[in-house]
Amino acid sequence: MGRRGTSGKYRNLSQSRRPALKPDPQDELGILGEEHGPHWRFKEDFSILDYCTYHVLIAFIVLIVVVTTVSLAIVLNREQGPTNLPNILVVIADDLGYNDVGYQGHGDIKTPYIDSLARSSIVLERHYTQPMCSPSRAAMFTGRYPFRYGMGGSRAIYYGSKLGLDDSEQLLSEELKKGNYKTYLIGKWHLGFGDWEQTPTRRGFDYFYGTYGGSTTYRSHQSYEGPRAGDGYDLFEDTQNGTNKKFPDINPVDDPSPGTFSELLFTQKAVKIIEDEQEEDEDQKGKEPFFMVVSYQNPHAPITPMERDVEQNKDIDNENRRKMAAMITSLDYGVGRITSALERTHQLNQTIIIFLSDNGGHLMMPSGESLGSSNLPFRGAKCTLYEGGVRTPAFIKIPQFTPVTMNSSVKYNGLFHISDWFPTILKLAQLAPSDKVKELDGVDHAETFRRLLSGTPQHKVKKPRDHIVLDIDPVFDQAAIVQEKYKLIVGKGAIMSFDQVYPLINEESIENKPGLVKNSSHYQVSPNIYQEMIEYSKVQERYKEDPDKCLSLDCMSSTLSLYDLSWDLTESHNLSSRFIDEREGLYKTLKDYSNSKNPIVEPKFFEDHNSEAKTEDNVWTPFIDTRSDEENQEDR
Repeated sequence: MGRRGTSGKYRNLSQSRRPALKPDPQDELGILGEEHGPHWRFKEDFSILDYCTYHVLIAFIVLIVVVTTVSLAIVLNREQGPTNLPNILVVIADDLGYNDVGYQGHGDIKTPYIDSLARSSIVLERHYTQPMCSPSRAAMFTGRYPFRYGMGGSRAIYYGSKLGLDDSEQLLSEELKKGNYKTYLIGKWHLGFGDWEQTPTRRGFDYFYGTYGGSTTYRSHQSYEGPRAGDGYDLFEDTQNGTNKKFPDINPVDDPSPGTFSELLFTQKAVKIIEDEQEEDEDQKGKEPFFMVVSYQNPHAPITPMERDVEQNKDIDNENRRKMAAMITSLDYGVGRITSALERTHQLNQTIIIFLSDNGGHLMMPSGESLGSSNLPFRGAKCTLYEGGVRTPAFIKIPQFTPVTMNSSVKYNGLFHISDWFPTILKLAQLAPSDKVKELDGVDHAETFRRLLSGTPQHKVKKPRDHIVLDIDPVFDQAAIVQEKYKLIVGKGAIMSFDQVYPLINEESIENKPGLVKNSSHYQVSPNIYQEMIEYSKVQERYKEDPDKCLSLDCMSSTLSLYDLSWDLTESHNLSSRFIDEREGLYKTLKDYSNSKNPIVEPKFFEDHNSEAKTEDNVWTPFIDTRSDEENQEDR
């Protein structure tokens, strides 16, 4: 087949089937194109002089067009250079519940600074994440579902683990750095640090200040959760320009004010970078834009707020809820200070701001201690595939698309997965994925956002996503997919005891009574928490003994639960026996993600966390030495 419009059937169609066109009597020179008559049709009295004049005229017009085009290209090239690219700020809250921010409109926690940003943003009403920290962050930085590379499930990387993102996965930070962005990570990493090559400054970040692991105490910065809790200090500053010979970009932070709350440290560092960016902009033309991720600990456990923030929330009666509100107040202050720094340095209107939580609110510790978060109106919590575990607060502020007169948020009810930030951010940065990027699961929403902010009604805006695979975890027998209003859960929606919602009323509650069962579907607490903990550990032991067990959907239980999220937000009415076609359609789509062409990669969360891990002088550092014996000898 020939090229379209030039040969083959397309050429024959255009030449033989089109009716002959008569010359346009007004088109004496035939310059209006074929639709108005043959292009070189002359009048009989058309003279040689007219012919020459005509060609001179055409040449002059062509010259003007060329000069104008080149000039315009030069101007556009200048305008689209580094100074015209947007800065990109991503603020990640840790374990923030859907009902834990003020702009949702039905909570008791006040977040005025976050709310102020949301009012000039697109609020993502169906923003989905993974059910736990490490998988969510992996999805955002790779643009791919975590089960494709061994980081799926309701599990996280603990201190002492060898696990980290495979170096074959190209990260968003690496792509933006290639695109001349300066890249900063402030706060929590939680994607591995057993090997130096897993650390942030080896994965695309020019600068890192924060914690390698997933959970530390807020003031002493000691590892908090997992088998190696309390084993070491975790607060580091890494740069690309360090001087230490052995590990040239790593330094544990000497806290200038021992006992300083981590939010204050992270916010102070982010503000300093923003101020330095402005000074650099004044000193040199063509400044590179920045990509900064501020990944706060708040409000992750341990819930140990500053007293000033507790005082701000003294009107909340319930003690656990009051402490949680104080942790979120601190987060809100941090967001406010960073926003103020951007405005003070005249960078606010040049900066895209994204705010999100990495998963749903964590409602209860394994001990039965209530943490005070709220995911209302949804069922479930962190570590579950119910809405409360994977549907989180999120919004994006895009100054270059936002009308000056905008005074209230635009609500977007289309599906959005945390992996979608990868292609969306690249498009907003005017970059295309490089050849190193594997096939993405994330979907670009940049054009959708532009149209929404231009005033296009939502029902006329194309929604890029058709469905989201929330997870496929055969080891713990849970998988889920959401498509439009329907959601299918295969196996269990929750592991352990996390199928509950924080009770906002009558907190006689579960303190020292983890077996207490609330009657309302809103206030479910597992009656078998300790037994489930035992079963959870048995699964880990069985997996160690048989790591090659089947990793497809076929190995999972036949329990299917279908929910209509348009009215059943508590996911308490299983419709799988009534809507057979919907159930089977979703199951088939889910199964296509776990076949031989798309295998589930073996989860790697079960290695011995104590085997080689060590701390030096009570400080956590990478412990896998991948260098040669010659390199080690040089440093001795």
